Amino acid sequence: MYQNRLRSTKLQPTKKELPLYSEKKFLSLLLLGVSCLSLTSCQTLNLKKQINPLEQLTPSEYYKSPSTNQDVEITRKKYGFKYQFSSPSNERYEWSWKYKRFETDEMIRRFGVPKSIFEPFQANKRNINLRRKVLKKSLYKAEGQIISPDFSQMVPYYMGFTAPLYALTIKTLGRDSSPRERVEFLLRFVQDIPYGIPPTHSNNKVISGVLPPPQIFIEKWADCDSKVLLISSILAHEPRYKILLVYLEKHLLMAFEGLPHRGDKF
Repeated sequence: MYQNRLRSTKLQPTKKELPLYSEKKFLSLLLLGVSCLSLTSCQTLNLKKQINPLEQLTPSEYYKSPSTNQDVEITRKKYGFKYQFSSPSNERYEWSWKYKRFETDEMIRRFGVPKSIFEPFQANKRNINLRRKVLKKSLYKAEGQIISPDFSQMVPYYMGFTAPLYALTIKTLGRDSSPRERVEFLLRFVQDIPYGIPPTHSNNKVISGVLPPPQIFIEKWADCDSKVLLISSILAHEPRYKILLVYLEKHLLMAFEGLPHRGDKF
């Protein structure tokens, strides 16, 4: 799924400091006594021949900080990424890693429901069971009359793609770094990914304005909900993080267990 060639490079400061991205910040809650997110490895797919390339998406309300840089190299077999970002202490880093293109595209296509799911249907037992299977396969869920992405499924499903990012975090900060240091460092990493609101449809499916983690890096932008999904799937590699996803009307927040520090805001 991903290649073992991981690189974390601390960049030399430039003569002129560039402004940091501060318009769209994460709301990260520090809560006590939250439930531990169950971890499972990324599922193996029976892959078939790829028919079409992924649809290139156009975000709305796009913003990119001039102090960051995102490069994606696409070959027939690989995706290669180089992302530059700033640490909490304003030091600049560059992370590089690779994904296998075929497997990546197939697992991105897994997310999203067909438009037909919203058409009227006869509510008999057979049709209801079929709809449940379609929703689960599409990484969606139904709560009453509401159909929405199932983040509790998406986090473990896409953990295979965030494994190199977890490894880069440990490589950069060291194994003796504290849980809070890792969270704050990763928050800066995802904050420095350009901001953009995804469309509601992609690859002939309904995606409800959410990008799965590997698609974030291919597109080189994401909205806040997609970034919460990304950082949650990175932290899920370490069982000591007790993560809770908090659903609000138009936002998804991530909470993790920890003692608040002076200056923390809720």
